[in-house]
Amino acid sequence: MLIFVTATDTDAGKTWVTASAIRTLLKDGKNAKALKPVACGFDAGGRNDDIDALLAAQNRHNPDDICLYQFAKPSAPSQAAAEEGKQVDPQRLVAWCEEKSLGVDTTLIEGVGGLMVPITDNWLVSDWIQATPDAEIWLVVACRLGAINQALLSLNQLKAMERSPGRIIFNATDKTGDAWVKPVIDAVTPFLPKTCTVHQIYYGQQLTD
Repeated sequence: MLIFVTATDTDAGKTWVTASAIRTLLKDGKNAKALKPVACGFDAGGRNDDIDALLAAQNRHNPDDICLYQFAKPSAPSQAAAEEGKQVDPQRLVAWCEEKSLGVDTTLIEGVGGLMVPITDNWLVSDWIQATPDAEIWLVVACRLGAINQALLSLNQLKAMERSPGRIIFNATDKTGDAWVKPVIDAVTPFLPKTCTVHQIYYGQQLTD
């Protein structure tokens, strides 16, 4: 099974959700892997928090095991790559994800930001999803002011792509977000496909099933 984890925005909690899911799968003895194929933004020590979180969740240590493209600038991949005189190769990216998924029962692919983030100057995260037709889509919603609009825009885009999410995760990214979880769920749920599983995560909780 292939799962693509996307979100309504950056810092919505994709890594938190992906790390929680892979911990649960591995704890249950499942043959599973979590990838962060494109990562942008590194600290002075050359570390990226998202990569480190997913490595720790899987008891792995080599960033190259889970990440193909690593750029220093904390921005959209198209801009971060250009800063270094580089460019993401979409075909290579898709092929790398397929290769890393061989022999694995469940592979989670964590995307970059939201659906309309440019991976290259003319290839978006939404195009990456379309190039991965067998993947189930998980949409992470950051519960805060503006979340309803962001969620509905993302759902509308996925519907237009005929890739409505199999799961939607309403996530409180900080303690103040806890108060937003229920109102956002109540507003967004009427627009969800009946086949979509709804999860709610209050600050500090894990995705456990």
